[in-house]
Amino acid sequence: MLGHLLLAIGACLPAEGDQILIRDLAAAIPAFAESDGAESIGFAPAPGAQRRFSSAELSRLAARKGVSAAIEPVCFERKLEILTKERILAALRESLPEDAQLELLDFSHTQVPKGSIEFSRAGLIPARLSSPREPVTWRGRIQYAKGQSVSVWTQVRVWISRPTLIAAADLHMGKPVEPGQLRIEDRDTAPFLETSGVSVEAISGMAPRRPIRAGQAIGADAFEAPADVIQGEMVGVEAHVGATFLKFEVRAETSGRAGQVVRVRNVESGKLFQAGVLRKGWVGVD
Repeated sequence: MLGHLLLAIGACLPAEGDQILIRDLAAAIPAFAESDGAESIGFAPAPGAQRRFSSAELSRLAARKGVSAAIEPVCFERKLEILTKERILAALRESLPEDAQLELLDFSHTQVPKGSIEFSRAGLIPARLSSPREPVTWRGRIQYAKGQSVSVWTQVRVWISRPTLIAAADLHMGKPVEPGQLRIEDRDTAPFLETSGVSVEAISGMAPRRPIRAGQAIGADAFEAPADVIQGEMVGVEAHVGATFLKFEVRAETSGRAGQVVRVRNVESGKLFQAGVLRKGWVGVD
């Protein structure tokens, strides 16, 4: 009935998915309902475009399928629509933690194909750590067919308040942190910053992957196991000179783990040389 009405007023049938199937055609020509509805008769049009089937094309198809009916041209169209604030908010909420705060400031107002809206974590441009409530862009996609989508954007404020690990002092890359250099406090942070379950005790002794300023909110992913040799510290050297085995101290000029090569300096002579890291606090040269 709908197909006949659309044809009568010259409108196209709606196309969904990436293929036009016989069951879609049956909405305009009911006689095709007896055929395999899942069989494709062509690709669906691009968003906003039309795919027209002439009377001759459909007559040949009807002959192959043994369909006897009056054949008229049929067209299909992938309809476009304007996004609504309610749909955008629902999709954003779907991607956020339950207790996250969200303000939608603006969003795409262009026409888009009908489909599901998805906002991934990767599409959110994070706010500065010092200003988690500042407006940011969150890009998403509308999936309208298998492997086919269009991009959409939003302007939002999004944050979450929770107990957060804070640097109580400047933390240096590669240098193990002490308990007094960290604290936990309630803080507004980015919604996807992994701070839950992070404790001062768990992080103490770990080393920052990058320099961290005092007062900065930090997640567990900002730390790693400390290096065995740390830049600026005195370390022991085991050296083989012919049949002689020597041990003495040098200053590490770079950091490294067991199996890596670091630069060290003899503090008495000022000589700089390379040594292999053997274990915690020790390097070796041959």
